[in-house]
Amino acid sequence: MGKSLLSVRNLKMYFFTRKGAVKAVDSINLEVGDGEMIGLVGESGCGKTMTAFSILRLVPNPGKIINGEIIFEGKNLLDLTKKRMRSIRGKKISMIFQDPLTYLNPVLKVGDQIKENILLHTCVNKSEAKKRVIEILKKVGLPSPAKLSQYYPHQLSGGMRQRVVIAMAIACNPSLLIADEPTTFLDVTIQAQILKLIRKLVKTLGVSLLMITHDLGVVAEVCDRVYVMYSGKIVESATVFSIYKNCKHPYTIGLLNSVLSINKYKKTLEAIEGSVPSLINPPSGCRFHPRCKRKMAICSEKEPTFIEIEPGHIVSCWLYT
Repeated sequence: MGKSLLSVRNLKMYFFTRKGAVKAVDSINLEVGDGEMIGLVGESGCGKTMTAFSILRLVPNPGKIINGEIIFEGKNLLDLTKKRMRSIRGKKISMIFQDPLTYLNPVLKVGDQIKENILLHTCVNKSEAKKRVIEILKKVGLPSPAKLSQYYPHQLSGGMRQRVVIAMAIACNPSLLIADEPTTFLDVTIQAQILKLIRKLVKTLGVSLLMITHDLGVVAEVCDRVYVMYSGKIVESATVFSIYKNCKHPYTIGLLNSVLSINKYKKTLEAIEGSVPSLINPPSGCRFHPRCKRKMAICSEKEPTFIEIEPGHIVSCWLYT
């Protein structure tokens, strides 16, 4: 990893409900270096998206960040005023959301929506901003960008809408791009095009990427390093090569065994037994132990610490302690 751009330290984000505190993000640590492409992978509901919202300080009610630090470019984002944080969102840190229709305004032309972001964060006039919109739409591979900028979101296909969202995200040349399941609502061929576009933009623009996904194929295609998340906690972290060749945590092994491979014939897929535990009353000790085939007595009694298996490869599991 190069120079650190983003450092999340001991972050806790809970939702306070009538039934109790939902420990959505519970004491996680992660690093994103300059120009790095990082993957955050895990099952639905494990806290991946809430980690991204915490970084942007967009945690929905009744959620609250109760502990930790989010160091971005040397500053703790949790110490900044709301006004200062608004100046960072969209300019320094941008997000690509998974459902474009949810985050695009249906009554505004897509060009105007991109232009609004440019005018908000840069010192350009409307004429220059309009030219910039056309340049960005062309950069993300949209045909006839001047004409397309006058369309409304419902007039575009799903792939085109996602490219517009990407254009909005890169409009102000951010330092960090967060992509939250950016291909979930697209068909397979369009997914490949969007992933190729994101990888190309990250390299040409020199930005860092935090890719949030449940798809291990996306991680292999795009990322340099990966963090595996389970039930609000990071359980393993390594380079993508190490994760695929030498993964250690039983949960990571289960994830890899549950996907098809072109190199190995599988008559049936191996599912991870059980279900994701409640985040209000998570299991004691290691949160994965109720579903783990290799659990020991200590797994239910005490939470494991992180062990470095090899340089840059850490795992939280009693099997290696």
